[in-house]
Amino acid sequence: MNVIRTRPQRTDKATPINGLVVSGLTELALGALTGWAMSLAVTEPEDLSRIGVRSAARLRQWHLDLIMLGGLTAVSSRLVPDPPASVALPLAVGAWTNANAFGVLAFPPELEEHPLYKAGVAASFISTSWGFTGLASVAWKRWLKARAGG
Repeated sequence: MNVIRTRPQRTDKATPINGLVVSGLTELALGALTGWAMSLAVTEPEDLSRIGVRSAARLRQWHLDLIMLGGLTAVSSRLVPDPPASVALPLAVGAWTNANAFGVLAFPPELEEHPLYKAGVAASFISTSWGFTGLASVAWKRWLKARAGG
């Protein structure tokens, strides 16, 4: 008698998780947590200074960037499994530093003009661009190889 299984069989082995998925989901979680401060910004904007926030716009930007970059990092690394470290590491570092660069500005917004801050932001954009472009390149190479039958 054949039985159709409606649920996957459980095994004792845990499914391995890609480091980019962990990084992206952690960043996404931080984005969710910053939603509490965003709620305060919407409901009681005058109370933002009590938690040290001096720029609600940068807080919003930080919140959204954490969610977007975290989600994109987690999802993209599942779409292109096992990316090389030369792609994965810059993507993870860039996604974190890029989003959190806005978070820093929620507290002392004038930091944006500091040369060290500007250099850090430039480096984070380079890292994120390298990571996502590299991931797309890996996807193209794998797709073309599969189409060629190799």
